Amino acid sequence: MSNGQKTNLELVQSSTQAIRDAVYNGTVQTSSGGSGASGMSALDQSTARAVQSIGQTTAIVIQDAGDMLRNISTVETTAIGTATAAWIASGGTDVIYEQIIDKGMSIMNEAAALYLTIGKNAYTVLMQFKPGS
Repeated sequence: MSNGQKTNLELVQSSTQAIRDAVYNGTVQTSSGGSGASGMSALDQSTARAVQSIGQTTAIVIQDAGDMLRNISTVETTAIGTATAAWIASGGTDVIYEQIIDKGMSIMNEAAALYLTIGKNAYTVLMQFKPGS
């Protein structure tokens, strides 16, 4: 975006990198014991697991918001299509259909704005758990 705001993709990429940094502290260490946390204290391991869990929850929240946006789009697109067909059938004289179309577009715009808000809030929560916080 040109106004300095990050796109949703950039926010997701930043979140993913923050999770990696928090979980692995910048490096991946493995051991033959299978813990994958050789050299990490119990506190560091617990913190890494907590951050990983928060990252997974954040991803689920964003996926749920995407599902919500998709569902609202489906319903509103159907309503707009039906209203458009009825409006054309009326010869364009019945303004109620135009109002239904406008309202459907408004609802989809509000849903898209809500999706962005959810994504930004999820990113903000995740960033509170990055290393050194």
